[in-house]
Amino acid sequence: MPEFSWLCPECGRRVPNKTAICRCGGTRVEVLPAGALDGAGPAEPAARSNMLPWIVLGIVTIAAAGGLVALQVVPVKNNPAPANASGAPGAPGASAFVPASPIASADKPAPVAPDAPLAPITPDAPDAPNSVALEDVVSRSIPAIVSIEAGQGRGSGFFAAPRTVITNRHVVQTIPMVTVRLSNGQALPGRVETTSQEYDLAIVRVDSAPLSQPVLPLGTVNEVRPGQEVIAIGLALGVFQNSVTRGIISAVRRADRTVMLQTDAAINPGNSGGPLLNRSGQVVGINTMKITGAAESLGFAVAVDHARSLLSGGVAPSGPIASQAQPSQPLAPSFSARSETDAAREDGTRQYTQIVESVARRAAQIDSYWERVKANCALRTAPGYDREWFALWDGRAALTAPDGSCSSAIRELEVLAGEVRTVVTAAQENARRASVLPGEMREIRRRHRVDWPGFDR
Repeated sequence: MPEFSWLCPECGRRVPNKTAICRCGGTRVEVLPAGALDGAGPAEPAARSNMLPWIVLGIVTIAAAGGLVALQVVPVKNNPAPANASGAPGAPGASAFVPASPIASADKPAPVAPDAPLAPITPDAPDAPNSVALEDVVSRSIPAIVSIEAGQGRGSGFFAAPRTVITNRHVVQTIPMVTVRLSNGQALPGRVETTSQEYDLAIVRVDSAPLSQPVLPLGTVNEVRPGQEVIAIGLALGVFQNSVTRGIISAVRRADRTVMLQTDAAINPGNSGGPLLNRSGQVVGINTMKITGAAESLGFAVAVDHARSLLSGGVAPSGPIASQAQPSQPLAPSFSARSETDAAREDGTRQYTQIVESVARRAAQIDSYWERVKANCALRTAPGYDREWFALWDGRAALTAPDGSCSSAIRELEVLAGEVRTVVTAAQENARRASVLPGEMREIRRRHRVDWPGFDR
């Protein structure tokens, strides 16, 4: 059959299609395509097969352009592909025919939420941004710390305000005038302004200190916690000025109304009155005493809040002080000892207060007379006095329009004012002999509005 054989052009014999050469040596003129044997029809024209590479090239070009656009929109991830990923250019051992192995999901880092909080930096981290080197705290604090010489006694103190030093009461003892030695060795006279037996604190006024004298900032015991690091600086053994020791707050205790900070920082004789500082350089306590004997590392400092109250004229703090402090009655007797000087000072203070109260009643009567004269006469007075007629003592009150009756009234006022001045001056001298401190006398006069700068001269 023609569909299974072909006709040899040489000998005319039928030759099966599977044979291309006849026995006579003739060859088949036309060879059908393989698809003709199973009825697949004629082959595709050559033109169609020539278009296929161009179609593939177009698809690749479009895909590349889309990839470039995606890179401009999708943010680049910070985590680069592993250096040895399969298919990466130049990767050692990589094969272009082996696909990259997918990374197991357990090995992938968990994504971080945009609002997730960062891990806090621990206080002990060496690179913590807010940490202050201990030596920097000490170097900034030392210029404000002084030693105090009161008779044969030696102690420490520190400037808490311009020309104002805080120390322990037992450092100044009963001596009204002391020597304050600055950190550079300069000695200045100091006047004990006021003391507190209950808190074992004293305030010393140093009028000759420069206004540029550094002062220490005051903290509060309410921010102190056991275990917190503290620094003690003072005149160790009364000889070694600016000695620095370090420790922690062991406990916060209360002796009657006095709050005490227990610390294991070395508190040596001579450190009394010096500051107990936190790591920010704030004063949290005034070093007061050390328990000796079988005990070790038992030092105590009076809470700085009591000193703040004394600086403000005895005004009690607005809020509670260390409400969680542990009661410790054995500490109380150390502040309650009274000497003969203490007894004499209390008597002198009581007598001085009684005299000032009587003077205040007399001054109120003079006030009424002064107002009548002022209403009828042209008076000019300088401001700044507890009572306007105190200006008569300084010559800073005068008549602007001289008048006979007004001049007579002014002379009478001068006599009445002079009597008040004489009584207060005599009371001042008696109080000094009784060891009443200048600051205590001034506070009494202020309470009764009879304070005049001349009384302190």
